[in-house]
Amino acid sequence: MEQTRRELAAKVGRLSKTAREQSALAEQARTLAEQFRGEYQRAKDEGTFPIEVRGAAYTEPQVRSQVSLLLAEAEGYESSLTEIESVQTAAEEKIEELAVRINRTETQLAALATKRELLRARQLTTAGEELLAQVDELMTGNRQAIDANPVGTVRELLARGSSKPTGRATDSKVEAFLTAKQEPKNDAAESDVEASVEVTGANFPPAFPRQSQSQVDGKGKPRAAKGQKANRTNPIFQQS
Repeated sequence: MEQTRRELAAKVGRLSKTAREQSALAEQARTLAEQFRGEYQRAKDEGTFPIEVRGAAYTEPQVRSQVSLLLAEAEGYESSLTEIESVQTAAEEKIEELAVRINRTETQLAALATKRELLRARQLTTAGEELLAQVDELMTGNRQAIDANPVGTVRELLARGSSKPTGRATDSKVEAFLTAKQEPKNDAAESDVEASVEVTGANFPPAFPRQSQSQVDGKGKPRAAKGQKANRTNPIFQQS
């Protein structure tokens, strides 16, 4: 539209120049026609034909022909001038309309560009919110998976703390274990050498040598010799 407006403005400029030329020619034609009319009237009154106008001699019929031509040219120039002025007026109105339309279009384009940026920002905001929601959902799922999984890094394991020890066996269990009866072994070929007892990583010698069947009573305890009291010392604390 800007190019069309410029082209119309250039054409209007040329029309203005043509209109000035047509107006000048029409005025000159009428001026010459009036000059011929004056000479014609003088010669008609005096009877002095031919007359001389602008260095040329004209008889009465020639004067009539020349004046007719000048009047026709003047009317033609004036008619052309009227058309030119009409076209020029329409072109100027069109130029004004185009100028208004160009300004309106530029304003609308600027507004559309702003609206487009706003729409793009709104879309980016919506997409960003959706992306953040997806990230939050993913992180929540990861935290739930990590919390449900006992496997973790060293720092995580240390942060959890160690489980409490179960503690030592109760005294009743120890007493029941120590006072439990053992069935005597009848294997005659069993060696008299007792293996050392391993308790929590320490080796203890056998509490006492194995007694023969005749040296123990019915409860599996050693019999005391005649005239000698039975030893009540706990076997665990006897020296080898």
